[in-house]
Amino acid sequence: LADFSHSKAIADLISDGNPAKDRLILTLGRIGPPRYANFIGRWRDDADPEIRRSVASALGSLDNPGVTIPVLIQLLARGTAADAFAVKWEASESLVRIAKRPGGDAVRPRLVALLGEPDGVTAALAARTLAAAGDARGVSKLREVAGHVDARARQEAVLALGALLDNGGAAVVRRRLKDDNLAVRATAIYALGRIAGAAAATELRAAGQDALAYEAQLEARKQRGETEETLRQRYGLGVFDLRETLQQAVSP
Repeated sequence: LADFSHSKAIADLISDGNPAKDRLILTLGRIGPPRYANFIGRWRDDADPEIRRSVASALGSLDNPGVTIPVLIQLLARGTAADAFAVKWEASESLVRIAKRPGGDAVRPRLVALLGEPDGVTAALAARTLAAAGDARGVSKLREVAGHVDARARQEAVLALGALLDNGGAAVVRRRLKDDNLAVRATAIYALGRIAGAAAATELRAAGQDALAYEAQLEARKQRGETEETLRQRYGLGVFDLRETLQQAVSP
């Protein structure tokens, strides 16, 4: 098993373009001394999103906030394409880890600055990270983004409110049970189950039945000629298994 004494050898393999570069970066983040944050950060602009994702994950393991925070904020803020989301999510996760360490307060002002980003997903992930660090401004922003025009932003905000067990956001989540995007509805069912628990079981089952009926309407539109990709992108058809989501929501 690799330990810190292998750091230089692993870094050399990464520099030489080893095909396992993404996994090597993750290993270096796990076992390398904090000074290797500079080296890992060099790959933040790699053309391969899996490499950038590994960078985002690895930097969360290194206690070098002066280097890791600016790079992770950049990775969180950058990109709106589908393949950018996994990178942004990993950056968010790493920033949560850093924020919870001693001295992690340096993360907060950088996250607050992202709350005003026009890209709703970026704002939602920044708010999620801020809320997970115990900052109420993140929770307030999540409640706001839950009504964003971008369905993916709504989905991420609602999911985060559920993960935070935000009782104050229950009304916001309930409004999304009638969302025109099926993926957002599914996320709202799951999130409300986390927030309200068994007391909401009847409400959740009713919302699940409504969502299944809406899914059937969308399937009928597909049969009439609308493309599956259009219905998936615009209405979230097929993103989640609604029955499985409902089962998870009502399970203790």
